[in-house]
Amino acid sequence: MRINHNIQALNAYRNLNQTMGATSKSLEKLSSGLRINKAADDAAGLAISEKMRSQIRGLDMAERNSLDAISLVQTAEGALSSTHDILQRMRELSIQSANGTLEETDREAIQSEINELTSEIDRIADTTQFNQKKLLNGSDTGRAFLETTNAQIDYNGLGVFGGTVTAAPSEPASARLDFPMSVGELNNAGIEGKKFTINGKVYEIDNAASPTAGLTASGNIAVNVTGWNTAATTDVAKIGNINTLVNALETAVRTADPSFTVSKTPATNAGAANDGQINPAAITFSTQNPMSPNEAADLSVAVDPTLTGARWTSPFTGGPATTFHADPEAASSERVSLTFSETPKEGDSLKLDGLTINFGKPAVPYTGGTASVTINPEGKDLASVLEEIDGVVGSAIADPATKAPALDETFSVVGNTLTVGTIKTDDGAANGLEIEFKDSDFVANQGKALSVDFQIGANELEMLTLTVNPMDAAKLGIGRTADGTFLTVSGVNASQGVSVMTTDDASRAITLFDKAIQSVSEERSKLGAVQNRLEHTITNLQSANENLTAAESRIRDLDMAKEMSTFTKNNILNQAGQAMLAQANQLPQGILQLLQ
Repeated sequence: MRINHNIQALNAYRNLNQTMGATSKSLEKLSSGLRINKAADDAAGLAISEKMRSQIRGLDMAERNSLDAISLVQTAEGALSSTHDILQRMRELSIQSANGTLEETDREAIQSEINELTSEIDRIADTTQFNQKKLLNGSDTGRAFLETTNAQIDYNGLGVFGGTVTAAPSEPASARLDFPMSVGELNNAGIEGKKFTINGKVYEIDNAASPTAGLTASGNIAVNVTGWNTAATTDVAKIGNINTLVNALETAVRTADPSFTVSKTPATNAGAANDGQINPAAITFSTQNPMSPNEAADLSVAVDPTLTGARWTSPFTGGPATTFHADPEAASSERVSLTFSETPKEGDSLKLDGLTINFGKPAVPYTGGTASVTINPEGKDLASVLEEIDGVVGSAIADPATKAPALDETFSVVGNTLTVGTIKTDDGAANGLEIEFKDSDFVANQGKALSVDFQIGANELEMLTLTVNPMDAAKLGIGRTADGTFLTVSGVNASQGVSVMTTDDASRAITLFDKAIQSVSEERSKLGAVQNRLEHTITNLQSANENLTAAESRIRDLDMAKEMSTFTKNNILNQAGQAMLAQANQLPQGILQLLQ
């Protein structure tokens, strides 16, 4: 028996200590419900569990991504449902217009609705979006850096958009016919059968006093002249003859062509009686409605060259005229909004009348009378570039030697939009405001379908790619430019729809709308198929998630019943160990018996 070392007590203490440690671990596991609470619990199991957790959380997010993808597809498909309805209505209108019972005014009403519906198809394509991602107007890279809704600006090919913007005319077109004294000196035979041409109508003088009275050509409109003084020798007599002819012509035109208003200035004596000086007569014909110079040019005028001295003149210039003339400037300006969709890049350009703004390096500032400047967009945001454009346009307008005379002095830059204007009316040449902008890489990307990648798996490259074709009027083959040409590329809004103004046009339109309906049907079918695929993908993700979670649970989660049995065992061992340790501590007291 030893007194310095109680080996039995040490042994009991060691076992009790181990049992208490095991009990502590059991309590930790039972309280958390996890078999692995720290790496020491199961190092390999922890690594496997964390990898599985990455997959499980990835599957959860992939499921959410797939649900978002379905929402995107449903948004696009819902918009195309409206496009389908519009196309069915347009086809219905085409069938109606193809019927021979309609008048031109009826077809004009039908054409107006088709034009508006065409614009609505473009609007749907331009504005349908999911989370600010536009879905039906093609790839973002297929859009020009600058956009405008002005119908006078069209796509010209090779990435160039342009046109001549003109203001709506505010004044009627007119032409003046002057009658000098020499006309009043003619005899009856000298005026008989003389012709005037006004807007394609031929007016012929019918002098009842002439030996060859009566119209000499059938179909002409009679200008009935009576009381002509065939031997006018005095100023008064000559003035009387001139005014007689002016009155007769006025009556004939008012009767035959009510689309004109007529005003006249009678001949009067300019000096003393019979001094051979008179104020010539003039008769001015004006259109009822305002006209531009280009429109007025279609209204031809002529006078018989043998009617000595009579001539057509322009009320604006006083020079000879062969057509009606109109005011080259309007009372109010035509405003054009140019909206920048992105910061211009090197190679892009914007032309305003004779002023060209290039974007690139090196920068070239505006100087007096300049026709070209260069703005360096490198490292600048859109607001900074627009500020420079604002300064250039302002300098050009204020410059007495400006190369942009058609620009109205009022312009503005608000947000991303530059607004300019012009009061120039359409003269068919270069009177209006020429606007042209070029996107240097538009051609390479124009008309591209929108490609959207959906992450539908928990790992890299587990993607689903959706391709959505542009669904605007141009892509559907039913959009036309202002001059009636069919648009061949998407991304450009149509100025008008398919023509149904004749039975033949309306009949052809039916086939065009059939093709457009088929295109939309194919796109909707594709979107429906992708939606079905995504729904199956979600089912698969949910199944994989469930099974992987079960596997991870077997590694990480605690078997509560099994661990409770272990805890109960350790608890009993704790009590037994404590009792044995107490007994071991009593053993050295036996030494006292030997000392008695």
